Amino acid sequence: MPCDLNNWPVCWARYRRLPAAVFLCASVALSCAASGAQPTPYGEYFVRLGEHTPEPDTISPHSASSATSVAPDRASYEQQLRLLEGQGGPYANTLAEPLADLARLHRQGGDVKLAQQAYQRALHVVRVNEGLYSERQVPILKELFELDRMTGDLATLDARYDYYFRLHGNGRPPYTPARLNAALEYLQWQREAIQLEIDQREIERLLALYALNEEILQGVAAEPDAELEGYREIVLSQLRNLYLLENMEQPSDLLLGAASNTRVAVAAWGEEQDVNKHRLEVLQRKAPGRGAQLLEDLIARTPPEQVEALAASYLELADWNQWNDHHTQALAAYEQVGKVLREAGKTALLERWLGQAIELPANGVFWRPGDVTPGAAPVVVQARYDVTARGRADNIETTAAVSENEGKAGRVRRYLAQTRFRPRMVNGEPEAALQLQRDYEVLN
Repeated sequence: MPCDLNNWPVCWARYRRLPAAVFLCASVALSCAASGAQPTPYGEYFVRLGEHTPEPDTISPHSASSATSVAPDRASYEQQLRLLEGQGGPYANTLAEPLADLARLHRQGGDVKLAQQAYQRALHVVRVNEGLYSERQVPILKELFELDRMTGDLATLDARYDYYFRLHGNGRPPYTPARLNAALEYLQWQREAIQLEIDQREIERLLALYALNEEILQGVAAEPDAELEGYREIVLSQLRNLYLLENMEQPSDLLLGAASNTRVAVAAWGEEQDVNKHRLEVLQRKAPGRGAQLLEDLIARTPPEQVEALAASYLELADWNQWNDHHTQALAAYEQVGKVLREAGKTALLERWLGQAIELPANGVFWRPGDVTPGAAPVVVQARYDVTARGRADNIETTAAVSENEGKAGRVRRYLAQTRFRPRMVNGEPEAALQLQRDYEVLN
């Protein structure tokens, strides 16, 4: 998708990693005629105050073992370890649990390094005794996931997720609940890694993510005994990938409209980038239709008696079409949400879903962990605006809660102007929502 050149802060953020020569060309292009505005990815730059949360399909990294009660006595654990080592040697299978308990004790005491060392040793003990694919490693790996996040070691975290995914079959059948759950966690991590830009290869990673999710989706769909909930989660995972695909900028899109020597700079990126650029362009063109098809297939698979699941799928379809400015299709799907819920007498749920204008996407796909600094005072912008019946913000006024953040208030105003909203629905018809007042937190 081309960058919206009217919204230069977004363009700056997305092109800041370009090589110097290419960036010079990009700077020239930024002064050229602007293209049509693209939707603001709600959750990437600002969220409602207190709203930032992980994606709905996030699976807690805490394992059952992490809730185990541990004695606050490090010496007793070390004595127990020495006793077990004396009985069975340094790789005794019985060492794993006490080592994990000791690691949790170190973590509670704030010594992350010692905690990591103890978990690593516990992991090694399990692998020596039970092999590289022992599921007994899973609780330990999940504890290490958390410590890697705490230390900001995203490269190690990335490698651990790769191993965790291999441990659960690498996305191949049979799709047992454990394998499918691990696949969902892995796919979610890949989205997070793209958002965090951990290796500056977002396009390649996103293309691989989409292909992997599609392979798993087709495999689950083909299994006659596959549970609907598992199929649904894989569908929604792929839908989130499509949101990311649509929002992914291609640096060469900006460059091709600039000076003639930009083609030399683009060519210098190599054939691999050209191939990936073409694949991305194809997927972006097909994304609106593919997303709608996925959700329509999900709706067709959902039994009518599963009222909330059916209505939720219609809501996802409506929001997807609304995000893509397919207003007629969106309105038809919103009407189906109302019809299904009203016939089931679920008016409270209907009011919660369609009783107010909601920023889109409403599934948290663009929320990025780490955007909010723990303990730091949030940068708050107070906004007042209308939302039209077609789901666009109008008459926008923004004010920073603290005067030195007025520049960010202007940025939020520009972003809100490009945000797509789920319209407020009254008796099955979209209605404008006037003079909304909302506090937004500007993210890092």
